[in-house]
Amino acid sequence: MNAHPWVKIIGFELAVLALIGLGIVGLIRGASGPDTNHAMAAAPVVTVDLSTVTPAIAEDYRYAAEHRADLARIPCYCGCDHSLEHRNLADCYMTATGEWDAHASGCAVCGNETATAREQLAAGVPIADVRTSIIAQYGPPPSLFASGASS
Repeated sequence: MNAHPWVKIIGFELAVLALIGLGIVGLIRGASGPDTNHAMAAAPVVTVDLSTVTPAIAEDYRYAAEHRADLARIPCYCGCDHSLEHRNLADCYMTATGEWDAHASGCAVCGNETATAREQLAAGVPIADVRTSIIAQYGPPPSLFASGASS
């Protein structure tokens, strides 16, 4: 006895739904599994030559170098604390060895935070209040900042 065409269609649709469900479960669980060797924990440091970026971005880097101690008191909210182990906004611009970290050259969050800090500091706002203002704008500080920066 031959099955009706609608039985085949329903069977096919159920198979597709099952595959979609398995895919969703895989995404929820992390299809590649846990990162037990922390391969994604810290990317190698990439530096940038300021002659290769726009003048506005190069100026942000120079400002960050001149105000490194201030920017070290401000958390960064772009997620670089996890991907690059940055502890604060200053780390987005300069490496531990004093080179230009390429990260901030392509990160709008870093640029926006720097613009806010620059504007407020130029207006005479104390760094503690600038920090409070940025935290109020973005939320609680990321984990590495909370454990590695001074208030």
